[in-house]
Amino acid sequence: MGFTAANRARELERQPDRAVLASALGQLKRCYPERVIPAPSDVLLTRWGVDPFSLGSYSYPAVGSTPAMREDLARRWNRMAFAGEAVSTSFPATLQGAYLSGIQAAKELLA
Repeated sequence: MGFTAANRARELERQPDRAVLASALGQLKRCYPERVIPAPSDVLLTRWGVDPFSLGSYSYPAVGSTPAMREDLARRWNRMAFAGEAVSTSFPATLQGAYLSGIQAAKELLA
């Protein structure tokens, strides 16, 4: 998995998948010059900066925020349970946090 941010991410979002893949493989070869870097069997690219549902956003701890605030976001409300990286206190702003919070929310609803 790779993660690119800021201006470079905006540049890559405008490029075709093959160019982004070539850039990523080039970086791997630069980091591991003694290794043979095989081409991947498949590639999945996201372009969050132009995705109308996220616009490149994910949660971050603002100055003055506390883990309790994420717990408040995760608190069940009536018959609704909330999940996502923003409610994870252990793995905020990550796919792992979103996934694990989804499992927890499902368990709560099933109970």
